Amino acid sequence: MVKNQTRVKAIVTRLSTCKESALSDATLSALEPVRMNGQLAPVYLQFANSEPALRAYLLMEAALQIGSLDAQDLESIKLLVSELTQCEYCLSVHSFKATKAGIAKDEQLLIRQAKPIGNKRIDCLVQIAHALFSQPGTLDQSLLDEARTAGLSDENLVDLCMAMSTIFFTNITNHINYSSSPLPAAPSLPT
Repeated sequence: MVKNQTRVKAIVTRLSTCKESALSDATLSALEPVRMNGQLAPVYLQFANSEPALRAYLLMEAALQIGSLDAQDLESIKLLVSELTQCEYCLSVHSFKATKAGIAKDEQLLIRQAKPIGNKRIDCLVQIAHALFSQPGTLDQSLLDEARTAGLSDENLVDLCMAMSTIFFTNITNHINYSSSPLPAAPSLPT
């Protein structure tokens, strides 16, 4: 194993990698939108050990793409949850995607620490996601009031919950799998 400060990079996955030729037509169809240059990331073929779970995840991700949250909203949520679960694979992927969505590197570090970046909408989404992840029970009314003040709708709040669900699924499945991202590691947080 290769150590990068306190972070460990996986070399071998622990879930078997399914052969594409063995997947059902429904799963192959659901995978089409995530192909890059005709190829699938190996992690999808490892998640395919449960084709129904993979298809459900991909359908939820597709719904998020046409939902009420934009790319910056979604990547902010996914960065925070990936940091909270310490999923190195997802931190790597969503740092890359956050940069593509226009979130500056210094803002990404703040989001991962649940600190404000000066964007009222994103700051509120991150604060609510952090509270939902960290505090059991009903969301505090003051956070809901802040969401309303920031212009967040009920649709935004439901989509926030779905975004948290999809990233949590990949985070914990990657913890079982010990997935290694082909992208550069996310920068370490300041100590």
